[in-house]
Amino acid sequence: MLTQDVRCLSKCFYEHRTMKRRSDRTDRISSLPDDALARVLSFLSARDAVRTCVLSKRWRNTWTIVPVLNFDFDEFPTELVSEDDDDDDINENIKEELRFDSFVCSVLDNRGPSHVDTVTFTGEFMDHFCEPSMRWLHRAALLMPQVISAMIPYFELEELNLPDSLFSCASLELLELIHCPFNGRAYLKQNSIALGSLKTLMLVNLVLDDDFAQKLLLGCPVLEDLQLFNCELLISDISSNVLNELILDDCWILRHMRISCPALVSLFISSRKNTVQIISLENMTSLVYATINLAGSDDENVVDNLPKLKLLSCLSNATSLQLRFLPLPELKEQLENDISNCRTFYNLSSLDIGAWNMVKHFSLVALFLEHSPVLKQLALSLNRDVIQEMPRRDVSFQLEYIETVIIFCDEKKLASKLVRLLGRYVKTMGNINVRKFLDG
Repeated sequence: MLTQDVRCLSKCFYEHRTMKRRSDRTDRISSLPDDALARVLSFLSARDAVRTCVLSKRWRNTWTIVPVLNFDFDEFPTELVSEDDDDDDINENIKEELRFDSFVCSVLDNRGPSHVDTVTFTGEFMDHFCEPSMRWLHRAALLMPQVISAMIPYFELEELNLPDSLFSCASLELLELIHCPFNGRAYLKQNSIALGSLKTLMLVNLVLDDDFAQKLLLGCPVLEDLQLFNCELLISDISSNVLNELILDDCWILRHMRISCPALVSLFISSRKNTVQIISLENMTSLVYATINLAGSDDENVVDNLPKLKLLSCLSNATSLQLRFLPLPELKEQLENDISNCRTFYNLSSLDIGAWNMVKHFSLVALFLEHSPVLKQLALSLNRDVIQEMPRRDVSFQLEYIETVIIFCDEKKLASKLVRLLGRYVKTMGNINVRKFLDG
């Protein structure tokens, strides 16, 4: 859906063409100040903004002062070729990529002296030449924008070397790099990183190691928001005194990782199945929200080689926790020891625990209940394959009251058993809501 500004622009263009044909009309849109015209054009793609130069002399150079440049590869469609002629198809793809690359570089090279706020590059494609597609990133960084958002095309390289100018752009506050791999991921290697103004960094589909992480955290002194999606992480330490949001979503965590961030407010960790190493959390005194989703490992040596678990005990100040674990039997004891050493969760009001076998791991839930005196909402997801009897347990405490209990389970009988079991640990439960997994 077009924004209201774009609708107004389209209407103005129509009026402009009409007015040119009518001598008794005044060309109102061309009389707008440069800043207003540039603002309106910033809602268009770069290609459409450049096209406005044909409207009149007044518009000839207006596109050169637009503060937002939106480059979209999909606006350069490949010409139709025979489906049976693979060579022609490849040649047309190459022509398409070169046309797009030439257009981007031409726009950036012919920019006026005005400031550029944002440069975005969208559209997924397979690059057949390594050098041309990197030129635009270099030129974009030289314009000193505050925001660069780029989809990096596929390279047949194990290591991705981006322009040094991109990682030394002093004005950059937000950087998004989305790698589009055809098969596998590429290492992101940089000689140096000096982004003194960078506050938000998002990386997708990349391999990151300790060398990159160390340069990043040292070279970005005000980095507040770090988001890593679908990355392979060979990182052993993430330590920052300024980071307040950390997202490791759908990542392969390939070695033990220590995270020490005293200013962190929000933490999201989701690992890929069977590749996880345990994460140790330290200095999480400011943490308010945490979501942790860790899968187990088929490697028996993983548990033996891990340091002493320090995970849940650093979440004591959080108000909302969502936990998804598939622990190995050996990890169950470590998790229990970890939470039993916790300080009381004085602030915890919402707890969501899932992907545990409640028969084998309910003691972990009980430990949370024991250490969470102000808990208001509890959500539990049961393994739908578990239909055993809940074992009897000795109860040494009872939580006074929980306002809401939500149970995700496809077996009503099992859900009823869990409610009865909870009744031994909680004196009064308010609203009890049993849902199937597909209910969300």
